[in-house]
Amino acid sequence: MSTKTSIKRIAAVAAVALTLGGFSAVSAHAVATDTFYGSGLTTAINSGTAAATVTATAATSTYVSATIVFTGDTNNATQITSTGVGSINVPSIAAGSDRVATTGITTTSAVAFAAHVSTDVPGTSTTTLSNLNGLNAVGTLAISAYSATAGSQVITVAGSGGSSTLTITWGAAAGTVYNHSVVAIQNAAVAAADIFADGTLTSASSAATGSPVAQITISQFSTADTTTAMTDAASTAVTVAVAGAGSIGAVSAGDRSTTGVTDAAAVRGPSSTVAAASASGHGSTTVSGSNTGTSTFYLFANGVAGTSTITVTVNGVVTATKTFTFVGTPSAIKATSHLKVLKAGGVAGTATGNVYTGASPYIDATAISGLTGITPLSVFLSDANGNAAVDSTLYVKAVSADTTIVSSATCTVTSGADATVGEYNCPVLGVSGATSGKSTTVTPTLFKADGTTVIASATPVTFTIGGAIAKTVLSTDAASYTALAPVTVVVTSTDSSGNAAYDQDVTAVSSITSSILLGGTLKSPAMIIGGVGSKTGAYAPAATYASVTISGNDTTAAANAVSASFTVASPTDSAAQAAVDAANEATDAANAATDAANNAMDSADAAQQAALD
Repeated sequence: MSTKTSIKRIAAVAAVALTLGGFSAVSAHAVATDTFYGSGLTTAINSGTAAATVTATAATSTYVSATIVFTGDTNNATQITSTGVGSINVPSIAAGSDRVATTGITTTSAVAFAAHVSTDVPGTSTTTLSNLNGLNAVGTLAISAYSATAGSQVITVAGSGGSSTLTITWGAAAGTVYNHSVVAIQNAAVAAADIFADGTLTSASSAATGSPVAQITISQFSTADTTTAMTDAASTAVTVAVAGAGSIGAVSAGDRSTTGVTDAAAVRGPSSTVAAASASGHGSTTVSGSNTGTSTFYLFANGVAGTSTITVTVNGVVTATKTFTFVGTPSAIKATSHLKVLKAGGVAGTATGNVYTGASPYIDATAISGLTGITPLSVFLSDANGNAAVDSTLYVKAVSADTTIVSSATCTVTSGADATVGEYNCPVLGVSGATSGKSTTVTPTLFKADGTTVIASATPVTFTIGGAIAKTVLSTDAASYTALAPVTVVVTSTDSSGNAAYDQDVTAVSSITSSILLGGTLKSPAMIIGGVGSKTGAYAPAATYASVTISGNDTTAAANAVSASFTVASPTDSAAQAAVDAANEATDAANAATDAANNAMDSADAAQQAALD
């Protein structure tokens, strides 16, 4: 192989090494010869560019490896130094046959020299670092750098053509510098799909048990977002304290029985702390495949009813405050009626036409009767603090004052997504043979387990008996509307005795139309409660009308015609009339003030005359 070919191959190897090394290099001086390359350095260089100045970034407490290539360095010996933070690790290499040897090694400096034989020391050999064997074999030296402190480290090679530098910027390792925490409180019995979001469970019984009612998850991060979790070793101290009801612990009942934790770790009280560098993710869902930097605490009932205020302190700073309600034994009851007029001989059940007896809460009802019907009466229990409460050992009944008119009923606990704690449905019924117009009260009552001892009673609710629809009167919620104002259709239905018809799902007026085109949709009410139904959906015309008539047919066998009329005034007319009214009121006020002043003068004259007399 010719000398020229060897030189080309050495140059090619150096160029490839620079490209693969992951450096960012900028030519400092055209005469600078020594270059750097190595894996673990973070910025890239362009192939063929002299790597006289190389930069890199690295995490503290790690090592950065680099290889010095003495390309074109005609020195026999060259000084290597490190300034700034950190140190360098230079291997001790004895002199030998055509090699780079080292001497004078410290943590911040070393001397690299070209050795031809084993007895060489710096300056004794005629070979150079860029020509070790007289055939242009370029010398190389592998070193590493280390720093436990953040900052800048500059490694300099004082080559024959000028200095070449490797500048390393040392920073904290990912996940080692605390930035913020995310705190969430969730149901302890349900695996959380998202440990960053609060769960929907916000209350539980105050009765003390060995199982937690909620878990508080604290996730620590070293970035402003949630992409980089703190490592367990770098995690900061976390303290969770409870004020009011409840107690806190760092270990759940399950952890205590299955992981062999000590009794001391399982202690529950007003506060609990996980020390720094001790975070663990037990009981929580992993974050991006890792649950490092996550601590989970558990909330327990301790027999005290009321609000639990949970304060989370991370790294010495209050990070979040959560609340949870511990509910005591029900001691109060209140009722809300949804129906007013019942059918004599009504039947309880969920079939269409029956009084609703299902478990869905009234808020989910879309009709009076049927599978999604409205319960006649809802009852709500609460504890001494006014918090919604439930106790399956107690009884709730709706007690009728006159069971010949309206029956008493046993109330059942509601269920479903919209059900509230302590909500009951009470299916009271009109009694068969009860006379239209008759009414009585029903008193929702909370009983002890014996079913006879009264704990509390709600305000009585009145129900009335009504018959089938015999007559319907059509009207609107106003006699006159401004242009484009919403129009509410109102129906009033009575039975053959002239009393309010019983509550029911019914299209009280069929084939409803308007003499003038209205905006929106003109519809009949779909139900009546207390003999009245209403529906808003139409809008008054945009123009002024002396009379607009809506009409249709009632639901009786005769399909009697019914109608109602209203007027429409323009906004301008209404505003003008309002201005006239305001002016008249101002005139009246001025006249009243004048009269008052005259009366005062008369009184003064009378007083003066009396004094003279």
